[in-house]
Amino acid sequence: MGIWTHYFAATPHELEAMDLDDGPGGGDWPYVDCKGWMLEVEEFASEIDGRDESEFGRDEPINFDPADQEYEGPWTLRINAELVATLARLDGERIRSYADRYLLEDWEVERLLDLADLARAASADGRQLYVWSSL
Repeated sequence: MGIWTHYFAATPHELEAMDLDDGPGGGDWPYVDCKGWMLEVEEFASEIDGRDESEFGRDEPINFDPADQEYEGPWTLRINAELVATLARLDGERIRSYADRYLLEDWEVERLLDLADLARAASADGRQLYVWSSL
C-alpha cells in the first residue's frame, strides 16, 4: 500500500481553496509525486548540498494538531524555508553527480530534479512549498 506523498506549491489563498482531503492530485494542482518518501527529501537535499539535516527548520502542520494521536490523515505541512532554499539551489549537474556516486535509480533522479524545479518555481512565483501525505 504505502504512503502517498505529494509536494506542491501554493500561495496561502490557493491553499485555502484546495480540498486537503484530496490533496493536490485531486484537482488541477501541479505536484511532484513522492510516494513512499518521507524523510528522503531532507536526506538527499542535505547530502547533495553538503549540509547537516539539523540546519533545516521544522515543517509547519497546516490541517492537523501533531498532539492529536487519533488523527489518521491526510496530513499537510508547510515545508521550512531553509529546505525550500536548499532544493532550489540544487541544479541538474549536482543532482546527477550525486546520483552517479550513490547509484540512484533513474526515477529517483527524476523525482529530485522535479522537486528542485518545483522549489525554484515556488520561490520565483511567491508560493510556499507544502507536502501532503495520506495512508
